[in-house]
Amino acid sequence: MKAAVLGATGYAGLTLLQWLARHPEFQVEAAVSEHAAGRPLTDVLLPHPRLPEGFISPADFDDRPAPDVVFSALGPGRDLDRLRRLAGDHAKIIDLSANFRFAQLETFEQYYGPHPDPGLHQQSFTGYADDNRLVYPAEKSLLGNPGCYPTAFAVAILPLVRHFGSLLYAIVDGKSGVSGAGRSPTVELLMAEMQENVEAYHRPGQHRHTGEMECVSGGTVVFQPHRIPMRQGILLTIYLPQAPASVAMIRQVWQEAYADNPLVVIAQDAAKPRTASVRDTNAVALAVDADARSGTVVIYSAIDNLVKGAAGHAIQHANRWLGLPATAGLL
Repeated sequence: MKAAVLGATGYAGLTLLQWLARHPEFQVEAAVSEHAAGRPLTDVLLPHPRLPEGFISPADFDDRPAPDVVFSALGPGRDLDRLRRLAGDHAKIIDLSANFRFAQLETFEQYYGPHPDPGLHQQSFTGYADDNRLVYPAEKSLLGNPGCYPTAFAVAILPLVRHFGSLLYAIVDGKSGVSGAGRSPTVELLMAEMQENVEAYHRPGQHRHTGEMECVSGGTVVFQPHRIPMRQGILLTIYLPQAPASVAMIRQVWQEAYADNPLVVIAQDAAKPRTASVRDTNAVALAVDADARSGTVVIYSAIDNLVKGAAGHAIQHANRWLGLPATAGLL
């Protein structure tokens, strides 16, 4: 099957190219980049026989037949006319921006303001690729790939909500490598600024990923993200002061939900996940413990923000949407 990557020179776009190159079913026909058009891919990636030789411009891409699947790694509001055309040409589109991550338009607008294309939103759906209940509607043409922090949150929390009901209150401490902020150069991301430095950013609960988390939990989420001095990786520490069940029961619910999913690894006893253990993988590492003194259950979720938090998750969605094994090209 033919695939294309829009925004192919950002961190997510480059990661998509690297993983698609090893995929048994997808052949990358186009690596699309406005500012890198005409440059060879070997400027940024090692040569690979299953990747095109160079980047092409969006205009050159428009002159080609639509591929089977398009991964759009562009920013919010970018190239929506192009996505609308591709949808009309029956391509399956997986969008990694925030444009289509909310099932309800009103929820998107609460966090991002007016939607740039409400009509195209009606053709979209969203969800998490590790959710075995997720249905890929035949009539839809566009899938909103979830954000990185919400993916780590949802894999841990969604089975609990399904089993016990909505979680009324959760406190989420998130730590992410600097690649989560994108590839555009800014002063605060310089090595001289980040080396030997950990910093909180955004006010508590005001990061836009809070909305995605609350759509999963059904309750209030207080989310505080931090940048840490490493390239990639996310670790969430989720505090549940009013936990719905014991540590043993939560672990059992996870084991039942992910019994057939090799991409979710559940720690035993008091072991905790490490970002290093999931780097360059599409896996999620989960653990649960409790503070018996306060009665607070603490959940841990680790992912690679560029793979499970972006490119790998998108490929996992494409696999399921196109009837392939969910893990194709990801193990």
